[in-house]
Order: sequence, then structure tokens, then C-alpha cells
Amino acid sequence: MEVVIRDEIKDVFSSVGVDDIASFIENEAIMMLLSKESKYRAEDNFFKDKYKAEFEAYEKKVRESGEENFEVEDDLMDWEFAYRALKSIEEKKRGLGV
Repeated sequence: MEVVIRDEIKDVFSSVGVDDIASFIENEAIMMLLSKESKYRAEDNFFKDKYKAEFEAYEKKVRESGEENFEVEDDLMDWEFAYRALKSIEEKKRGLGV
């Protein structure tokens, strides 16, 4: 895919010392990915500490218990989102060689 960047935008990049816009965009994309990873890793670690378990083991325990606990269910949904986001980020990082 080729992106067309207006000359005025190129001038802005050049004025702040960025001459290789493609590399700049690649680096920014990686930084965004790492930032998201940090956010979701912190959330994953929070739940690991709170429930003293890994996500998959705790999810299985909750599902098998059959008990209704709204706090646990809410936490589990949030944890699952963070857990799956981390898996997706890890896959993207491998694809980028990061």
C-alpha cells in the first residue's frame, strides 16, 4: 500500500527533523502497540494478583462453579478483554519482529 503525503505535511515533518516519514510512521505504530501492551499487561497483572491465578485457570474455575457473583463476572469480562488484547498484541509484535 502506498500512502500519498502532501508536500505541506512533508515540510512539517522536515521542519521537526523527520526526513524518513515511512520509518517515523513504523516507529510510531510500534510505540502505540507497546503502549497498549503496557496498559493491558498492567490490567492482567492486577487480576492475577487479585485472584492469585492465571486467566485461563480462573475462568475455568468460575465457569465450573456455576455461582453468580456480579463482581467476579465483571472482573472476568474485563480480564478476558485484557488477556485477549495481549495475545493479539503479542502476535502483531511477532509479525513485526519486535
